[in-house]
Amino acid sequence: MNQNTNKTQDILEIVTFLKDNMVSKDDLEKALTETKSEIMNHVDSFVGLHQKLDTELTALRSKYDRLEGYFHKLAKHVQFDLQ
Repeated sequence: MNQNTNKTQDILEIVTFLKDNMVSKDDLEKALTETKSEIMNHVDSFVGLHQKLDTELTALRSKYDRLEGYFHKLAKHVQFDLQ
């Protein structure tokens, strides 16, 4: 009898633990939706940052090309061979 009581008590403890710690389908879907939304926000931020950096790189290349053109004109004016 004592052994059956111990088994019943063990089963009751397991069931209580599962009830306290289990996640319902709705809770899981909500958590997954929130995680998906958070990931999408991070990806969007990353894409925005990439676009800003691409624009900055284009501007710097344009500035570099313009300054290099000025430098070549100046070198030609003072008859300095750059090669």
